[in-house]
Amino acid sequence: MQNRFFSFQKDTLTGLGIKPLKTTAKKMIVLLHGYRGDAESNMEFALKLSAACPEAVILVPDGISAVFPENDPHHRQWWDLDEEAFQGRLCSFMPYYATFEQQKLIRRTVEKTHQTALLLNRFILNRLKEYNLCLSDCFVAGISQGGMTAFEMVLFCKELHRDQHNTFLGGFISIGSGIMGADRLRKLPEKLPAIPVLLARGAYDEIFPKTVDYFSYSLLKEHHLPVFLTQASSAHFGLEHQVCDAVCRFILEHC
Repeated sequence: MQNRFFSFQKDTLTGLGIKPLKTTAKKMIVLLHGYRGDAESNMEFALKLSAACPEAVILVPDGISAVFPENDPHHRQWWDLDEEAFQGRLCSFMPYYATFEQQKLIRRTVEKTHQTALLLNRFILNRLKEYNLCLSDCFVAGISQGGMTAFEMVLFCKELHRDQHNTFLGGFISIGSGIMGADRLRKLPEKLPAIPVLLARGAYDEIFPKTVDYFSYSLLKEHHLPVFLTQASSAHFGLEHQVCDAVCRFILEHC
């Protein structure tokens, strides 16, 4: 069992992974942790995904930097997040109702998120090549800030839209997150591929209210993506464990 677990340092990213138990990898799941997490703190959830999807290799990268100013290597982030200024309710839902300063914050956040998304997509494509898999074999799941980052990777970066085999990403799971700068979707130069999306939310999420998920749902439907919504009786923190069964079902149904 122990040799199933490995650490990696690839494409400037570090992290932890879980190999399939009895076979070579036939699927790949990339899990992005939330703000102030790291790969180690998300291995319990990764193990649940591995148990449900035993033919998948699970990759859990560490956020690209430690949270400032404490710089604890186990408290990581995907991009610099201003905890005092950030408001989850403005993520997707009613961005035009934000103050001028909040709109500036959203634009800055979009720029940071996009740079991280490009790095992560390069990591994914290189790992697919390493495991001899196609985009359709890959699922991306993101929690909170990791989910916001994954939305950027999936919707606003073309790398996961088509590969040399003419396949697109197998599926995307957002766990307690929303789309930053969602108005950009209406300006995309090309039609999005029909990537299946699961929006997993907590009924008592104190950071991302239900309006965020419902707005994301309607916007993705507008772009003809097959999108599903699941809700658990949970607050924001620890939500991934409450929606784990729904996440695993979604992956298995779209493998």
